[in-house]
Amino acid sequence: MTNNFEHFSSTELEELRKVFYSQAYEIVENLQESLLKLENDIEDAAALKTIKRYVHTLKGDSNSFSLTSIGTLCHSMEDILSLIMDNSQSANHEAVDLLLNCVEIINRLLLESESGSNGTGIEEITEKIETFKMGNYGRPEAHDKAAKTTHTEYQRLQIENSLKNGLNVFNVEIVFDPGCGEKNVGALMAAQRLNSMGEVIQSLPDIESGDFGQAERMNILFSTKLAGEEVKRDAFIAGITYELNISNFKENSGISAIPCLEPETPNSKMKSEMLRIEVSKVDRIINLVGELIIGRSMIDQIAKDIENGNLTNDMTARIFTANSYMERTVSDLQKGVMKMRMVPINNVFRRFPKVVRDLSMEKGKKVRLDIRGRETELDKGIVDVLGEPLSHIIRNSIDHGIEESASRKSAGKPEEATITMRAYHEASHIVIEVEDDGRGLDVTRIKEKAVERGFFTGDEADKLSDKDAFNLIFLSGLSTSETISETSGRGVGMDVVKSAIEGMKGTVEVESTVGKGTRFILRLPLTLAVIKALLFEVGEKLYAIPISVIAEVTRVFKKDLVTVDGRDTLMLRDKIISMIHLRKLFGTGLIKNDYDSKRFALTFNIGGGSIGLLIDRLAGQQELVIKAVDECYAQSGLVSGASILGDGRVVLILNAPAIYKKAVEDERKRMAAV
Repeated sequence: MTNNFEHFSSTELEELRKVFYSQAYEIVENLQESLLKLENDIEDAAALKTIKRYVHTLKGDSNSFSLTSIGTLCHSMEDILSLIMDNSQSANHEAVDLLLNCVEIINRLLLESESGSNGTGIEEITEKIETFKMGNYGRPEAHDKAAKTTHTEYQRLQIENSLKNGLNVFNVEIVFDPGCGEKNVGALMAAQRLNSMGEVIQSLPDIESGDFGQAERMNILFSTKLAGEEVKRDAFIAGITYELNISNFKENSGISAIPCLEPETPNSKMKSEMLRIEVSKVDRIINLVGELIIGRSMIDQIAKDIENGNLTNDMTARIFTANSYMERTVSDLQKGVMKMRMVPINNVFRRFPKVVRDLSMEKGKKVRLDIRGRETELDKGIVDVLGEPLSHIIRNSIDHGIEESASRKSAGKPEEATITMRAYHEASHIVIEVEDDGRGLDVTRIKEKAVERGFFTGDEADKLSDKDAFNLIFLSGLSTSETISETSGRGVGMDVVKSAIEGMKGTVEVESTVGKGTRFILRLPLTLAVIKALLFEVGEKLYAIPISVIAEVTRVFKKDLVTVDGRDTLMLRDKIISMIHLRKLFGTGLIKNDYDSKRFALTFNIGGGSIGLLIDRLAGQQELVIKAVDECYAQSGLVSGASILGDGRVVLILNAPAIYKKAVEDERKRMAAV
C-alpha cells in the first residue's frame, strides 16, 4: 500500500485494508468452489465466466494495493481462461489443477502480505502457465517438477499445526545403501523409524506406492520436537541408509508452510473481525434501540413524577408496565444481536470439496462429496473452529472407511464412494453428520487394538457393547491401520475431534454397520455466548450446567445409593448409573449427615454412557451470559465459564465432559492402587 492512498488517514487506510483482505479471501474461496464445479462439468460456460470475473476483480484490487505478484498471477490465469473460452485449450483436469494451484499460491501471497512481508515466489507457477499455453503441460518432466513441491490441503494443515505447536519441520533426504536389496522394505523401516520420533507428513516416492525398486533416494517431510542432529543420529539404519541429509523446511521448500484454505490459518484473526450482516437484521436492531429509548422515557417520566411528589394510585402499575416493556425489548434485542452472529455453515462446508478431491487423488480412490443443509446457521465463533475436527473426520473416512474401487465392485457397490455432510437444527442444537458408504468399523479389530495398547484387558474388552467399542476410536494412540502413511496409522486425529467438539460444549457419536458405512454425529450449541442452564448448590457454592446436556433430574436418598466396587451408584429404572461427588471432585470433602436429607442427582449422557452428579439443592433455571473465568479455574478444565446473576452473585458454569473425564481418570488411578 503506497502512494495510491496518500490522501487517506492511517485509520481510513486500515479500514480499507481490512475490507480488501476480507473480500480477497472470499474471492479465493469462491474461485476454488467455481473451479471444482468446472472440473465436474467442463462445458459449464457460466462457471467459466464467473471464474474470469473473480480473477479480474482480484487482479484490479491487488494492483490497487500494490500487490503486483498477485496481479501478475491473476493476469496469467486470465490468459489460461481466455484459451479455454476460445477453445484453444480444453478445460481438462490439467488446466483446472493448474488454476487451483494458482489459487493456493494467491492465498499464500495474501497471507504473507497481510503479515507485513512481501509475497514472492511465483516464478515456478508462471513457468508452468507458459508451458501450458504452449501446449506442453503434459510433459513428464513438468509433472516431476510439480510433484517435488506440491502438498495437499491436509499436508499443509499438518505443517501449520506442527509449526504452531512449536515443533520442527524438516526435509529428510535418505540415500539408500547400494547393497540394500529390498528398498521397499527399507523405505518402510526408515519411515517407521522417523515416525517413532515424530510425524511423517509426506514422502517422495509415496510409501504406500511401494515404488522404490529403482529409487536411489527418498525424501520425507517430517515434524518432530527433536533437534536435527538427534534425528540424523537416530534415523540412520545400517545396511539401508548410505547417507542422510536434514534441512529445515522453511529454508529448503519452495512452498509456504501455511495452509491455504483451512480454518486454522493466520488470516483467521483478520477474517473474524469482518462479519457480513443482512440489512434486515441491522434494521431490526435499530428498531429495537428505538424501543429502548421509548422505555427509557417511560421510566424517566415515572422518576420525575416521584421526585415531584406526584404519586398516583396507578404508580405501581406504571412501574410494572415499564419494566415489562423494557424486559421484552431487551430480550428481543439480545436475540437480534445473537442472530447477527449467526452465519451459514456453508462457510465451513465449502472448503471440503477441495480437501476430498486432493485426498481421494492421493489415495487413488473415487470419492464424491454430497453436501446438504448449507444454509443452516450457527454462531460464527463455532464456525471459526469447526473446520479442523471436520477435516480429521473426512480424512478418516477416505483413508480408513472407503474401500478401493476393486473391493467396492466385488461387494456390489458403486465404484465411486460417497461422503455425505449434512447440517440441521435440532431443538437448541445444530447437528452435523458426516457419513460414508464404506466398509464400516470392525468392532473386533478395534477391541484387539485397545487390548494391544493396554487400554483394557481381554475380558473387559469382550464385555464392551458395539456402541462403546465404536467410541474407542477417540482414544489417543489407538489406530486400526496396519501401515503408517502420511494420513493414518499414528493413532492421532480422532482424539483431536473429540477434544475440539467437547471444547465447544458439544458431543460426538459414532454409528456404523459393517459393509455399509460409518456416520459421525456432532451436536453443538447454536451459540457459545448465551446458554439456558440449571442452577444448583453444593454446600454454600452455586453452580450451573447447560440444560442441553442434562438427561434427567432425580431425587436421591441414602437408601437409593448402592456401593459397587467402591463407587456410589444409583439404580434408575433397572439401569446402573455411576455417581460423581462434586464435593470430592473440587476437594471440599463431604458434609455431615451426608445422605440423611434429600438430595438430587443430575444424570447426563456422555461418551455413550450415563453418569450422574450428586448435588445438594436445586436453584432453578435461567439464561446465562457466559464470561471468561480466572486462570486458576480454567486450568482444571472443570469450569467452562462464569456468569453474574441479577442479585450480583457469581455462578460457575461446569464443563460436563471434563468432569466425566476427570472422574474416569480418578477411578483408574484408584483401581490401579488396589
